[in-house]
Amino acid sequence: MMATHTLLLPHAWKRTGGDHGMKKTAMGLLGFVVLATCAPVALAEEWGPSLPKTITLLHETKLYASADESSPSWASLAPQDVATAFAEANWYNPFYGEKKWVKIHTSWLGDQWVHIDSHEIGWLEPKDTFLDVTGEMPLYNEPEYGYTGATLASQIVHTKGIFYRHLQLPTWLLDTWLGDKWFTPSNNLVIEGVTKATYETVTLQGEASLFTAPSNQPYVSYAETIAPQTLKAIALYGDFYKVVAGEGKTGWVSPRYSQPAVVEPTDADIALTEPTDIYAYPNLQSLQSRLAPQTVHAKGKVRDDWGNTWLQIPTWMGDAWVLHNDDGILNPNKATGDNGFIHVFPKVISGSDRTVTGRIYVERLPQYEGYGGFTFTLQAIDDQGNVLASAAAAVSGVQPNDDVPFTAKLDRLEAYPKFSFRVADVQFVRAY
Repeated sequence: MMATHTLLLPHAWKRTGGDHGMKKTAMGLLGFVVLATCAPVALAEEWGPSLPKTITLLHETKLYASADESSPSWASLAPQDVATAFAEANWYNPFYGEKKWVKIHTSWLGDQWVHIDSHEIGWLEPKDTFLDVTGEMPLYNEPEYGYTGATLASQIVHTKGIFYRHLQLPTWLLDTWLGDKWFTPSNNLVIEGVTKATYETVTLQGEASLFTAPSNQPYVSYAETIAPQTLKAIALYGDFYKVVAGEGKTGWVSPRYSQPAVVEPTDADIALTEPTDIYAYPNLQSLQSRLAPQTVHAKGKVRDDWGNTWLQIPTWMGDAWVLHNDDGILNPNKATGDNGFIHVFPKVISGSDRTVTGRIYVERLPQYEGYGGFTFTLQAIDDQGNVLASAAAAVSGVQPNDDVPFTAKLDRLEAYPKFSFRVADVQFVRAY
């Protein structure tokens, strides 16, 4: 840790390392505690939460050789992360106006004491991103304290970071016309990582779903639908657009969750010989329900980018779609590994650099929260199954029912007259 006598600009955070892994774990029991000699304060009680190994000083902070403000202070620290050693009892109770003593490590004065507001004992994770916030946002000068008198209505805001404290809600540091202010979500829908849009538009070719949030779990029986139209986007998240859909109503749309512009008419009875999934749209993410074996009437047909055939059928839920390839096989085939299932859809080979792009549909992961992604090998094969070229690829941060893009580069690819793709060596990777 490096200390300085010069006050940095507010929130120009100097990161010095430390363990922030406790962000997700609010309750950690502290075991047997030995009282430090010469310390005039009691340390955290045995059954309190563990003191974070690193905390963030939010202001210029004086250093003391002992936990006594009447003792001389010979130095101060600018806002930065510091490693902790001890804290007085009940340090985690965020009473406004009450300060707590925390002993920290320094590299130039040894262990020193700081006296900081109890509601500011936590750690800041910098985040330079935009948030879409639904609901009112009261702005504070300090985490949850010092109300400025200003409240923002629902809008897209820029954040500089999230401040985490034990037993308390996370607090966002916002960039506002008043300067850096704090906001703690309460009954708010907060979507992190959106892109603020100004001139973007989205064209819905057919009737589409209007969602309250961008989601890969789209179908709900009460989902609102809107007519085909071109809408101005005010934010982007993946291939979802936040739009104003008339009379000030906002919501999220995606071309994937709109009906096709052109549906080929057909008139055929189709025998479903096994339980068959039905979908709100001709894609694997819009699962509605499952039909028992029966004969259904197809009135429309479309083919997707990978040559799969989708049939439109009437159901008790309205028109729906079934996947109905003549050979009964999804193109391309399902890839499995460690009891997880994915579908990889290679689409384009671009030029001489042998780059393959496509999308991956994650049908199932071995463990919902325990796995964060997977690796696989994409093979270009001839009609005899011989491998002509291959590429390693990886995807992280996925959940079941995700549809995500991927890019991979083949190790070689000559001018073969005909080839197809095959996925091999699927390995699911634990997130923690």
